[in-house]
Amino acid sequence: MEPNERTRQREVHWVVRGGTVRTPDGKSHPIDVDAVVVGREAGAQIVVDDPEVSMAHCELRAVGEGILVRDLGSTNGTYVGAFRVREGIVRTPTVVTVGSTSLLVEPSAEHRVDVGWADGFGPLVGQSPRMRRVFGVLERIAPTPLSVLLLGETGTGKEVAAKAIHEASPRARQPFVVVDCGSIPPTLAESILFGHEKGAFTGADQRRKGALAEADGGTLFLDELGELPVDLQPKLLRALSERQVKRVGSSAFEAIDVRVLAATRRDLAAEMNAGRFRSDLYFRIAQVRVELPPLRERPGDIPQLVESVCKRAGKAEHAATVVAWIQQNLPAHDWPGNVRELVNVASVAAMLADTPGAIDDVLALTRDPSIDEARAPITAFAEAKRLALIEFERTYFSALSDAAAGNVSEMARQSGMERHHVRAYLRKHKITPKS
Repeated sequence: MEPNERTRQREVHWVVRGGTVRTPDGKSHPIDVDAVVVGREAGAQIVVDDPEVSMAHCELRAVGEGILVRDLGSTNGTYVGAFRVREGIVRTPTVVTVGSTSLLVEPSAEHRVDVGWADGFGPLVGQSPRMRRVFGVLERIAPTPLSVLLLGETGTGKEVAAKAIHEASPRARQPFVVVDCGSIPPTLAESILFGHEKGAFTGADQRRKGALAEADGGTLFLDELGELPVDLQPKLLRALSERQVKRVGSSAFEAIDVRVLAATRRDLAAEMNAGRFRSDLYFRIAQVRVELPPLRERPGDIPQLVESVCKRAGKAEHAATVVAWIQQNLPAHDWPGNVRELVNVASVAAMLADTPGAIDDVLALTRDPSIDEARAPITAFAEAKRLALIEFERTYFSALSDAAAGNVSEMARQSGMERHHVRAYLRKHKITPKS
């Protein structure tokens, strides 16, 4: 690499304001861009011996404006002074109270975070500071035996990241087994994970391996880990801790050597505090947590992502045309489907780029529907439909807000939507939580 190129790359930094958090015993803990979890569970980075503190109570991380304090669905809440906060940014030395324990959070001056040189990891690409930071972390942990929990919204590339970790590890030549916990029938969950003996239950007409045994020597990827049935969680923890499994209907154990990667779009810390997910399993699997940011928070990566899609489609020469079409037709699109949605759009556009106007015709549905509605003639039916939809949205999100006590994360969980979409509907209909 030429010196001037190296200099230009060095200019890509992640500028944040880190700091420290001081606990009542006088110990000081650094805060940087990787989240620091405060809780009662031994797996938390800052363990607080306080019965009023939840297993995973809150997290602290450095951002550009200061230190982000986020409650993790704790039972007794996180307080700044007399105010209970779900999420907020601390800019000056502040006392944050968890349970009956006071923590002194002290932001420092801005500093630059080394985000590494890599602008990709396996098929993942991106030049934004956040993604460069992710790539650096993935490069360091891939060769290790550490379990990894991948966090992020639907479509951010969690399974792609898991496969890339596997392929960059010493286990690359061994099996990569995927289990979608969200689609496991509860009655077959134990059999799918651990296997079964012939005749163990109705329909078990032959002896079968489970996913853990199939992944022996390789990697097991548990997608949507938050959907794993509660009664199965202690059995999975025991199997991972003891490195052995017992098939349904058997009395013998089989030794296994498996690295576990997992992914979820749920807030597992909140699920854990609510009793829907075991804390010991959470901290066993989340030895390393990696969060993949949504595409709307890194729009500068779109050209590189499009170029990658076009190359894979054998249409590399169309990348500039596709990027120009997206910038012209979807300038304010927030990509709710994230990278998966962009890949679909770019793949279609790349195939049609030779024909003028074809992209526009085929991908018209990706536009903001309000634009097309504004151009369409207003009929009595269209107006009645529009008003009915508005009334439904207002009623639905008002009731949802009341049921969740205004907690956006809980509203997202109940509705099956992402939090930023829930917030958009609340703003649209001017809905505020009732006191």
